[in-house]
Amino acid sequence: MTRTFRPKLLIFFFLAVGISSETKSLSASLFKYEEPKFLTGTIYSQDSKTILFKFSRHLTRSGNELEAIREYAYPDGKLAARERVIYDRDELRLYELEELQTGGYGRATIKPDEDNPQKQRLHFEYSKESASRASPKRGFETLQSNTLNNDMVGPFLASHWAAVMKGEVKCRFIVVPRGETVGFRFVKESESQWQGKPVVSVRMEPTSPVIRALVNPLHFKIEKEGAHRVLDYSGRTTPKLKSGNKWEELDGITVFDW
Repeated sequence: MTRTFRPKLLIFFFLAVGISSETKSLSASLFKYEEPKFLTGTIYSQDSKTILFKFSRHLTRSGNELEAIREYAYPDGKLAARERVIYDRDELRLYELEELQTGGYGRATIKPDEDNPQKQRLHFEYSKESASRASPKRGFETLQSNTLNNDMVGPFLASHWAAVMKGEVKCRFIVVPRGETVGFRFVKESESQWQGKPVVSVRMEPTSPVIRALVNPLHFKIEKEGAHRVLDYSGRTTPKLKSGNKWEELDGITVFDW
């Protein structure tokens, strides 16, 4: 997981225009997941000595629709995995995962709940390899508040900063290969200095003791001041590593190029 991606607040100064026009233009530029439009990073081994993958995020906007393309490539440029995220303003509409290393493909789509128009459903489909794409595994669950994917973690932490500093904040995290969301919580661990800047370390861990025994916590290093950008994190990320004839989940260190 990378989750990735930390909003910059852009301040636009308008000259010779009315207040209403300024407010309208400013609000139109502040969709939660719109920035950064371009971000890169590097994924290292746990000992920080080996570059395993390069990360990039490209965002385009058409009206109120945002499309974020997140790519993970080997150092030689060959793609290992790709994520595609669609937002309508600040609302998630689609999260798509291409596991190019293994041929896996899946997505989570948000649609109205046919049985309850006041709610929405998260529809999953996933194929483990290319041969099974004609008959993917499907499922759905009711969409809950604070449901995130990798692209949403940074903005979520920034918008819940005061709560994270006081205690813990919970979320549901989309896991497409499992066809479900998993409960996580963010907890402040410590404060320190990094490259002359005050930073806060935040731990992300499963709320379920069973899953917590299987998945190591993720640790985020975040700016204490300003936009609270995630500078780096250690833990599970999207691409995998091959061990013999098997693909294994990767816990690495991801450093972003702000």
